[in-house]
Amino acid sequence: MAVPMRREPETFEQAMATLRADIVDAFNRGEIKACTGFYTDDATVLFPDRPPIKGREAIETILKEYAAAGTKLTSVDPIEIGSSGDLGYYTGTYQLDTPADDSSTLKETGKFVSVFRLQADGSWKAVIDSLIRDTAAGP
Repeated sequence: MAVPMRREPETFEQAMATLRADIVDAFNRGEIKACTGFYTDDATVLFPDRPPIKGREAIETILKEYAAAGTKLTSVDPIEIGSSGDLGYYTGTYQLDTPADDSSTLKETGKFVSVFRLQADGSWKAVIDSLIRDTAAGP
């Protein structure tokens, strides 16, 4: 009789690699509900030039604005990822590209810090997400 192989639980680093790919894919397809599913209900997001955004519903409203403008998340690259217990952090760089009225592309580059909490179902969800812009949006 064959003994079924037990799958080892994902490490935080493995979970973040999958999560990064899923978020980029969902955002670029305009699936905002899928994007907000990566946040806790009471998450806080700190976007440049905006007051803090609190709660999944408010985050969804802001992400819909980006999607309506045709913004694409063209890169998310990790700098440092780590965890201890039920908390994890992910720092990295990002680039957003938004079509402009004159057929050019407005590029925004920056860095981010995200804090995740392990959920009861074994998933990791962001409780704080902070984006720090390096460049002003412009062609």
